[in-house]
Amino acid sequence: MTAQLKKSLLAAMMPLTLLTAVPIQAQTSEDGKRVYEAAYFESFAPQTAFDMIRRLPGFQLRGGNNARGLGQGGANILVNGQQIVGKGGDPFGQVDRIPATDVVRLEIIDGTTLDIPGLAGQVVNVISETQKGVSGSWEWIPEWRQRQQPNLLRGSVKVSGETGNVTYAAELRNRARRNGDYGPESRRNADGSLYELRQFAGRYNVDSPGGTVNLTWKPTEDRIGNLNLEYNLFNFNRNSTISKSAIDVIRDNPADFPLDNIGENGAERFNFGEDEWNAKIDGDYEFPFMDGKLKLIGYYRAEHSPTLARFFDYGPGFGLIEQTEFKQTADEGEAIAKTEYSWSPKEGRDWQISLEGAYNFLDIENQFSDILTPANSGGLNMLEIDEKRAEGFITHTRKLNDKWSLQASLGAEYSELTAGGTTRKFTRPKGSLSATYTKDETFNVTAKVERQVGQLNFFDFSSSVSLQDEIGDRDTNLNLVPSQNWFGEVAINKTLKDGHSLEIQAHGRLFTDIVDQIPFGEDGSAVGNIGSGEAGGVHFNTTLKGDPWGLDGVELKTNVAWHMSSVTDPITLNTRQFSGMQNSEWNISLRHDIPKSDWAWGFFFGTFENASNYSPFAITRFDQRPGWSEIYIEHKDVLGMKVQAELGSVFETHNQADRIIFTGRRDLAGISRIENARYEYDGPYLVLNISDTF
Repeated sequence: MTAQLKKSLLAAMMPLTLLTAVPIQAQTSEDGKRVYEAAYFESFAPQTAFDMIRRLPGFQLRGGNNARGLGQGGANILVNGQQIVGKGGDPFGQVDRIPATDVVRLEIIDGTTLDIPGLAGQVVNVISETQKGVSGSWEWIPEWRQRQQPNLLRGSVKVSGETGNVTYAAELRNRARRNGDYGPESRRNADGSLYELRQFAGRYNVDSPGGTVNLTWKPTEDRIGNLNLEYNLFNFNRNSTISKSAIDVIRDNPADFPLDNIGENGAERFNFGEDEWNAKIDGDYEFPFMDGKLKLIGYYRAEHSPTLARFFDYGPGFGLIEQTEFKQTADEGEAIAKTEYSWSPKEGRDWQISLEGAYNFLDIENQFSDILTPANSGGLNMLEIDEKRAEGFITHTRKLNDKWSLQASLGAEYSELTAGGTTRKFTRPKGSLSATYTKDETFNVTAKVERQVGQLNFFDFSSSVSLQDEIGDRDTNLNLVPSQNWFGEVAINKTLKDGHSLEIQAHGRLFTDIVDQIPFGEDGSAVGNIGSGEAGGVHFNTTLKGDPWGLDGVELKTNVAWHMSSVTDPITLNTRQFSGMQNSEWNISLRHDIPKSDWAWGFFFGTFENASNYSPFAITRFDQRPGWSEIYIEHKDVLGMKVQAELGSVFETHNQADRIIFTGRRDLAGISRIENARYEYDGPYLVLNISDTF
């Protein structure tokens, strides 16, 4: 039976399938893959391959590669056995442009068994067959929030097809957002006495129209080429206002607190805008070469980001007493060329040699202006940062026996980092060792050790000004270097009968040259390196199916994570956690596809707890409380369309921001003030998701 005939029969049987309560389970192939045929997902009425991946039980998506260059590993998604070239979230976008009707099946594979360096753990392989002609999908996602204008401009249109030996996919979209928060702020003296109350209100608007084209050329079975083009606009506007009310402070012993603050009456207004464009082009071509295959890869990204921040301070009579501006224009880019040569001398033995060259740059200029007192304005600051880098790897993947597989990679990188006209040169070893034990198709364990080099954020080199207070000001530090770490991970995956699954993952890192805030000069601060430290965590992910207990169509997913870290504070020399690291996270989601109907409903709740952020002059803590919640109801056939209505922020959700400000460096000065803020969201709010295929 041909694949096309199978698809036709499945399409004809779909109405019958939706009316049955017989659960469709995953199958196991002869080579140990866990296989989910397209019929498994029909009850969810998916529109794209990405919709199907999100419904896989026990599978956790890992994002695209944000490491230095293209590196090794990347997103744990393959399309017809091919890794997707690109960085960031692009692999998710590419599979989201594959119509669900083109998907034959999804395969869960252990990454260590593949001849793809750096890819370990569970990997999903999307097996698809592009249909002749043009097909696609569209979605419109209007949103209504309290205190905001309706967001009616969010949506996308995707098309795909095949002509000759070229397949294509394209998307036009706008990721528009309209949201805000509001709530009280308080300022207290070191003894806890209240001296000023504030009321905050903020609005944040984003319009991000863009387009993407993906082309695949396959002239023969052993030759394949890909070309991906992307262009986006990003327009962001933040507007916030604060009203201030002074509080009279009465003390028993005022001499004990000579530095007490005095509250102010008046208002503040802050505006920030960014008008960015960014573009990407990448491609690859793989073909037979000697006794193996050669793959040539190219990638280029460019971005232009002008921003303008304005601050206004008004006195008790709302007369303007301060007006400042901070303008910044940044041009950045990344160019990468890479080649991979792979060969297999015998079955179960794979080798690869890869060479990569990369060039990153950032040209940034900024200027601070005091509009009312021009003499306090600063001059134009200009800074150029670039990095030239080359790296090479040799990787061997070996299947030891029916239960064990091994992957070893050894390499090094050489880089030249130039900041402000000063060039520094580095040579660093890199590599990894991964092993997988597969007891049977329901249980495997993966262990990995890797030497990693971090990617610097070039903006950290540059100076910056915080208009609302001086605590966020930052000096230029040209001596910043990337962090390095030893990374270790063990992951256990267990698939139970009836579709239940469990994943346990534990990891740890030993860092050197950690990047954080440091004291700089006599009384300044900058981003710099603070020495060594360690971090670790454990994750539990579960999927439970309700069918064995008579709850047909019910699926419950949970995710729980704990993290810990330790580093020596560069100010106090005491041990503390990494700045802003997430200490814990847990979330739970339930979906019920009601048997013998086109209806489904579900809910989500999640929360997290963060460590504090440390700068030389302040300690800041930010959390979301009690957590994020949403409920939804869905109908899979409203005039042929899929319609979902979601109510977000069902339980009152707010951001809690607390900050301790010191009169000088934390080790040399006392507390100046304590700030507490509680910002509520514009909720509850309503989101519709209307989608269809064509």
